[in-house]
Parts: sequence; C-alpha cells; structure tokens
Amino acid sequence: MDLTVSKVAVGGSDIGYFSFGRGDVPFVMLPGIFTKSILTLAELVAMAYQQFTQDFRIYVFDRRTDIEPDCTIDGCAEDTAEAMYRLGLKNACVFGVSMGGMIAQSLAVKRPDLVGRLVLGSTASRISPDAARLLDSISELAGRNDTAALYEAFAKAVYTPSFYEKYQKAIMLSMQGSTDEDIRRFVLLTEAIKRFDIYGELDKVKCPLLVIGAGEDGILGVQASRDIAEKTGAELYIYEGYGHAAYDEAKDYKDRLFEFFTRQV
Repeated sequence: MDLTVSKVAVGGSDIGYFSFGRGDVPFVMLPGIFTKSILTLAELVAMAYQQFTQDFRIYVFDRRTDIEPDCTIDGCAEDTAEAMYRLGLKNACVFGVSMGGMIAQSLAVKRPDLVGRLVLGSTASRISPDAARLLDSISELAGRNDTAALYEAFAKAVYTPSFYEKYQKAIMLSMQGSTDEDIRRFVLLTEAIKRFDIYGELDKVKCPLLVIGAGEDGILGVQASRDIAEKTGAELYIYEGYGHAAYDEAKDYKDRLFEFFTRQV
C-alpha cells in the first residue's frame, strides 16, 4: 500500500498527516473529532478510499499537536492552510466531515485559492442548542476521564443503533488506547465546535459545493446541512434513515463523493 505517515510544521507546532494514492489531483480529507489521533487509523482509511487512488493523491490531516484552551475552528483552518501551502497543495478537492466540515468551511471562506471543489458531510455552520447540550454531555464524560462511558456515548451518538449493534466490537476497539493528552485535546476541540459560527460568511464560498446530510443525524441535526445548502445555493443530498456517520454507513457514499470530484464542468 502506497501510504506515508508524516508531519508538517505549522505556527511553531506541527500537524500530523498521512497520504496515499498515485493520482495528480490533490484530495484533502478533514475528519471529524475523535478520541485519539486519526493517524492511528491511517491503514483503515487508506483501504476504504482505494477507489480514489488512481486519480488522486489523498492527504488526511489531523489537528495540531499542542491544542490550547482558546483554540478555534478558524485557527484549525489556518493551520490546515499553512500545512497545505508547505506541501504545495492548492485548488484541491476538499472533503470535510463533522468538525472537519467546519474547518473546511472556514478554509473555503478565507483561503479560496486552496479549495477547488468542496464536499461537506454531516456538518454545521453554527451549533444549535440541542447539539450544544449533546456535546456538553459527551465532553463531561471526557472531562471526568470516564473513557468507557465516553466511548459508548460517542459511538451511540455517531452511529445508527443497527450499525452500532452489528459492529460494536470493532467500533470500541478503534477508540481504545486514548491517552490523557488525547482526552484533553478532545475536550478542547469540543469547546471549539460549540463556539463555531460561520453562517453569515457562507456567501463567500464560490467553489462547486456538495452538501451531504443525514436524516437521523443525532449530533448536529439534518437541518444544519439544509441551512448550508440554502445559504450557499449548493447541491444537497440527504441520506434518509442514516445517522451522523452516514459517511461510514452508506454503501454509495464514496461513489457519490467520487462522482462529484471527477465530474466534468
């Protein structure tokens, strides 16, 4: 497997990333918040996105290693922009999910030269009261370092009941091994999500945009996806009957993503 795991210096710190694929088109993937570094899942992600490897070189970015209490989504976007600049990436196909979708929105608004096409999955441009309450409850478990309860609550919020029941062991295994620093970062990034609001600037997004929502999104809610599409005039697709992690559960999700990124203008 053509897989490279590395890091790039940004703002006095660094961002870990992994890359794979043999294509010429840069494809930047910005994942959602997780209980540990996305780098620990590099091989799984690379295997899941094999259909993209002929046409794209895929770059999956983590957040910076030294997250501070006052971190913001915009700050994470600035870090990502610097990382992309240092790696020579511009006019990229960008796919952001959940928190990664928030970072992607900020990137498209503030650094449009870096984003050629954009897909936003299960994300929001601002946080609803219901979403804030759920994030508070999950963050509280993390703050108490009750990792067993955190893993279960997080997984049940992300996946539909049937998917969780079927793959519970694998899901729990993927989250195990979180360090104290991982949990600290999780709490701080959750707080950054709660403060995020870019809705008033979405008219600055000019690149082709596909918004993919989930009808049963129990974290951010399906209306958040509809709001982004309405504000930007973007193409919208809703996976009815799917939860927040439709990007993992829906069998045709990656096909839809691939079609949009390779569609002729």
